[in-house]
Amino acid sequence: MPHGQAGEPGQGVRAHELALLTQELDHARTSAGFVRLSGEPWVGKTRLALRLARAAAHREWAVACGRAARDGTGRPFHALVDALDDQLASADPAALRRLGPARLRLLAQVFPALGGAFTENPRDVDVHAVARAVRAVLEELAGRRGLLLVLDDAHRAGREVAEFAEHLLRRPPDAPVLTVLVHRGGGPGAGRLASLAHPDGAVRHIPLRPLPRAAAAALLPDGLAPLHRELILRDAAGVPGLLRALSDGEPPDTGGVPHSSLELACGPSPLAPSVQALDLGALSPPARRAADAAAAAGDPFTVETVAHTALLSVEEALRAVDELHSEGIVGPDRRAGWFRFRRPAARALLHQAAGAARGRAARERALAAPATGEDTGAAVPALLETAAPPTAAQADLLEKYARATVFTQPARAERAARRAAERPGAPPGAWLLRCQALVLCGRPARALTEYARLWPPQEAPRPPAGVTEWTEAAVWRARALRLLGARSQARRVLRAVSAEDRAAVPAAQAELTALLLESGQPTRGAALGAARRAVRCAPESDVAAHSHALALLAAAHAAQGAAEAAREAAGEAGPLLSGLGREGAAPVVEAWRWLGEAVADGDGRRARQCFQLGFDLALHHGQGHLLGSFALGLARACLDSGDLTAAAAHARFAATEFDRLTAYDSAAAAQDLLEFIERGPEHHPGKDLGIPLSTREREIAMLIGPGLTNKQIAARMNISIKTVETYLGRIFKKLGVKSRAQVVFLLSLPVSEFPALGEECGPAPRRPATVRSPAPGGRPHRSR
Repeated sequence: MPHGQAGEPGQGVRAHELALLTQELDHARTSAGFVRLSGEPWVGKTRLALRLARAAAHREWAVACGRAARDGTGRPFHALVDALDDQLASADPAALRRLGPARLRLLAQVFPALGGAFTENPRDVDVHAVARAVRAVLEELAGRRGLLLVLDDAHRAGREVAEFAEHLLRRPPDAPVLTVLVHRGGGPGAGRLASLAHPDGAVRHIPLRPLPRAAAAALLPDGLAPLHRELILRDAAGVPGLLRALSDGEPPDTGGVPHSSLELACGPSPLAPSVQALDLGALSPPARRAADAAAAAGDPFTVETVAHTALLSVEEALRAVDELHSEGIVGPDRRAGWFRFRRPAARALLHQAAGAARGRAARERALAAPATGEDTGAAVPALLETAAPPTAAQADLLEKYARATVFTQPARAERAARRAAERPGAPPGAWLLRCQALVLCGRPARALTEYARLWPPQEAPRPPAGVTEWTEAAVWRARALRLLGARSQARRVLRAVSAEDRAAVPAAQAELTALLLESGQPTRGAALGAARRAVRCAPESDVAAHSHALALLAAAHAAQGAAEAAREAAGEAGPLLSGLGREGAAPVVEAWRWLGEAVADGDGRRARQCFQLGFDLALHHGQGHLLGSFALGLARACLDSGDLTAAAAHARFAATEFDRLTAYDSAAAAQDLLEFIERGPEHHPGKDLGIPLSTREREIAMLIGPGLTNKQIAARMNISIKTVETYLGRIFKKLGVKSRAQVVFLLSLPVSEFPALGEECGPAPRRPATVRSPAPGGRPHRSR
């Protein structure tokens, strides 16, 4: 979440790869060199080659840059002609005479600048003779100052360019020449280039990989909303071209709800219209039609579906998909005969760029494509875009789809459940499922409005078949209330569920435990007892529910100060959660938060890892209701490790997310932490003074100053009152004080006057009887 600087790739971006290329430039002074620069589409190969060309020109080298014909129909040696024809046109006549009449006649068949009758048919050209003549040209153009020859899009060039490259490796120019072949990493052309080798290691291969997060963030423009920024970094996956395309234009109009990564692969594009489009100018017209058709069909797709959607014959579609494969845009799926886009964001951008009318027509043809024997779920996303009310069969399909994807694509599952509930006489299950999806994607207030309309009165009997369904609905209604800080109401909702029903639905007991952990329950051991019941309710065969219960047990032990028991439970839950994988952990993403809370005081590095894993999972699945909590945990963990920049960025993100959820108490806690961080290390109690106050202890110490009571501090930090009292005892002991007033006095001192550890503080100064509290409502509280 740290903010970077806008602009083109500059210092620090691809600096390592540029240094490797300039090293090869230096080595070529004494011995001709050869470099392959490869990478996936839009990863920045051409930009890096141009930066090398500028560096070479700055060193007074001659520079010749060319690229293969973008439509694949160029004349022989097109890339060499593009690079060297202007050089030959302006060359010294004496240098041309030194080439000899025979070479000039041969070169005139290829280079228009030499005034000959060049041929369009590569079979009429002696490739080996031309390669020898071009090597002589390179030696003449290089002279003593050196020549950089860059051939871009070499994977599209004909076989003659690969043979020319092999000739240069066998017979390098007797001059300072560096040849750089720039190509993508897939297809037969790239395979020929990848096979280039030399026993002396004369070929230097520099693969360009996606940028790390910090470098990718540095390319984004300023002013992006925090959540939009995170989604761009996730979807672009470090590919600069995708970063530019995704950051151009306005954020998606989704009310701030994040989209799941899986939504990029199939169905309506969740991205907003963008002026910056992907560079697809090299594709032939059939391949471009096939790309649009594949984007409409969604991942995965077959050649038959592309043919039907793009109105191509199967043979034409097969050639078009082969071209997309050679360009590195699509690749084979794990099932034979199926394909998918290598980058789901590229598929979503293509789908979006097709436009409303053209895209709708393509999707209708994709929906009407012949059955392939595989249920890919492509029909459901297409149904989401139709305006007609669904039939009974379609509504059942939509509800089934929403139930299967509610944890992995909650925003789209909400739309599917809403559509399923539109049919007359729809059962309450579809509406309740929609409410659950609303909570998951981060719209708890909207979900509560729907629950209020649906919820039956207490005296109304519920059918036995619906007990589990209504118990699960109670869990998610309580979750929505907990997110908004209405914890007493959430407890009433859960207490209305019988103990037998809670035992039948492990999520109900887990939600009650989480609620007790957050609500400052004054009864000692209440959360711990609930956590133990949650472990008993969750069978070990249900690994997700069992690991979630163990994580809650670890957090409950930590809240009671039982560090050893907390570490033991966390050590059991961690491997189970890690083994679930992304999809398996989707229903229990919050378990990573409780693991982080359980180890926060004893193992800050592990706590940061837990919060980061949870944040990434929540972002991947589009579970917006958890992003603020994970960001707040990350902020505290980063503060504990001394990384104030990251801590401030995470706290700012958390405050924004809690505001979006309308969780104002949590937003105030994140804002308090942000202000605490921004005061600087010199104002952090115990920081850099040899006093080992933890992050939580420092936060609580800073909250004493505004006059907050223990209950208010507990509510602000989502911990129990007993835990606040425990922390206060630790703070008094570490600072050597006996009252809250003395803590406030110490916090008001500059660092130079802070007493040594163990030194008496003296009497506390008089303070005003009341101070204004930052708590919601703004009512002043009397100091205690």
